[in-house]
Order: sequence, then C-alpha cells, then structure tokens
Amino acid sequence: MKQEKEHLTSEESLEIITRMIKTAQGNVKAGAFYFLFWGWIAMIASLAHFYLDMYTDYAAPYMVWLISIPGWIVTMLYSYKKASAARVKTYSDNLIMWTWIGFGFSILVVIFAGQHINFQITPLIMLFAGLCTFITGLIIRFKPLIIGGSSFWIFAPIAFYLPIVYSPLIMAVGIVFGYLIPAYILKKHNP
Repeated sequence: MKQEKEHLTSEESLEIITRMIKTAQGNVKAGAFYFLFWGWIAMIASLAHFYLDMYTDYAAPYMVWLISIPGWIVTMLYSYKKASAARVKTYSDNLIMWTWIGFGFSILVVIFAGQHINFQITPLIMLFAGLCTFITGLIIRFKPLIIGGSSFWIFAPIAFYLPIVYSPLIMAVGIVFGYLIPAYILKKHNP
C-alpha cells in the first residue's frame, strides 16, 4: 500500500479523490428515497394530527404518529438492502448515516421528555430535522437541501410562538419546504 502511494502522480491522486467525491455524491443522491418517504409520512401524520385535534373530539390525535413505526421498519430494510448492494461506502456515507441515527435518538428523547417541555415536541423535532438536513446538504454540496434544512429554522420558531394546536400544521408546511421539494430536486438530478 505504501509503495502504491509513492507511485501515484499528483494527477492520479486528484483523479482518485474526484472519483471518491462523485461516488459519495452518487450514493447520497440515491438516498432521495429517505427524504421523500419520511417527508410524505411526516406530512400526512402532521395533517391528520392537526385535523383530529382541531375538528374532532378524539382524545389522542398524536396516535397518528404510530404510522412512523412501520416507516422505521421499511427504512431499516431499505437501508440494509442499499448497503448490501453498494460497491463503495465512503466516509461521507457514514457521516450522513450517523447524523440521521443521532436524529432518531434525539427524537426519542424529546418524545419521552414531552411532559417536561410542555409538549413542545414538534418545534424541537423541526430544529433537529433542519440541522440534519442542513448538514446532509453541506456534505453532498447540494444547495436545495441546505436551503430546505434552513427553512425548518424559520418554521420552528413560528410553531413555538403559535398555540400548540397549530404545531402539526406548521410542521406539514415545513416538511414540504424542508424535505419534499429538495428531495424531488435531488431525485431529478439523480442519474
């Protein structure tokens, strides 16, 4: 290995680095699935939560979020299948994967601490989603994801200041700008 490094010219080294970056970008662009899948799940659950809370007497509108449990199962199966098929797994792939796993654990902490934070769960989830989307966009150098992630930092304070019953509605709008629009653009750019 050491001998190989000594024999590479600067052009060859640059070519290898360029290929690695393109591979990383290609792997992540194929990941538009996650933003689309979770974007639609979160938007449907948010709108259903808002509707049940605002227009019905149903005592537990937040139960619609149980739809995320099969979503996690589908995500894990899809991730496993993609990881098995991937020819190359880069440092960027790992960084993005662990960023979103950290997001998942952060959501669990917020949900279980809901009573202690006056059930301001939705704005906090938007803040975490914004950060992870923003980081993912920076890693793959994809401006729509950077802008989409940043948009959550506009919608989260709005959700904090409005009555809590409107939080799911704000979340649905945030999901459109933060996940769905960037994901469709990402999918369109995917070769």
